[in-house]
Amino acid sequence: MGIVLSVLQILGITLLVVMAILVFLILVILFVPLCYTIQGEIQETKWISIRFSWLLYLIRAKIFYEDDLIYGEIGIFWKKMTFSHELTQAEDKKDITEERTVKKGKKKVNIISRLQTSIEKIKVIYPRIKKIITDERNKQAMVHLKKEVFYFFKILLPKKSRVNACFSTGSPDTTGQLCGVIACFPVMYQKGWVLRPDFTAEKALFLGDFWGKGRIYNFRLAGIFLRILFDKNCRRLYTMIDRLLKRIEKKPGQEDK
Repeated sequence: MGIVLSVLQILGITLLVVMAILVFLILVILFVPLCYTIQGEIQETKWISIRFSWLLYLIRAKIFYEDDLIYGEIGIFWKKMTFSHELTQAEDKKDITEERTVKKGKKKVNIISRLQTSIEKIKVIYPRIKKIITDERNKQAMVHLKKEVFYFFKILLPKKSRVNACFSTGSPDTTGQLCGVIACFPVMYQKGWVLRPDFTAEKALFLGDFWGKGRIYNFRLAGIFLRILFDKNCRRLYTMIDRLLKRIEKKPGQEDK
């Protein structure tokens, strides 16, 4: 009998130690922030630097972009890995062959075809989803989701930052629409960012310099997920849209009755 009690005692202690370790790991994941710094300049030359660190630099990364070259370093505890990748290559390099050009052409056609198919699906889905959202409970769900989306971007944005840039989409009307979207995020102006639209540019551009430093806490991201998950209206809206998408996949050419 004494041996059985001793074994049960050892098992109990082992179980408590394992549970304590799990609780500790969960607390570390939730409450130890991911720190990041991002800075760059896009003018005649382009360069961007992004640095991440977590668990007091036990997990870290440095990513650099300069003149179409991405390179950096990833560190996990005492191990380090470096990488580099050239986004574009000069036309006079020998490795650019006719076969690669043909493959790129086919890939481009495939992407365009998929994009057109996606646009057609959106044209079919949008009016039906719009009809679903007119429901009173679904309106409440959308208000909740909008609130959580704004909070999500607030979490991601750096606590300290500086932006001085000029931007354009290449078209005056869409540039104006983008200004309207930016105006929906007053936090940008609260941080003193300077964003100047260029309505005369003939192509999309973003010229300027920026710097930012912030922290991301996982418990805040988990809070967003849980609030949406336990909201009855959000779950109802998700179920209705999911059923609609499944019906459209089965009968793409038919309207809802």
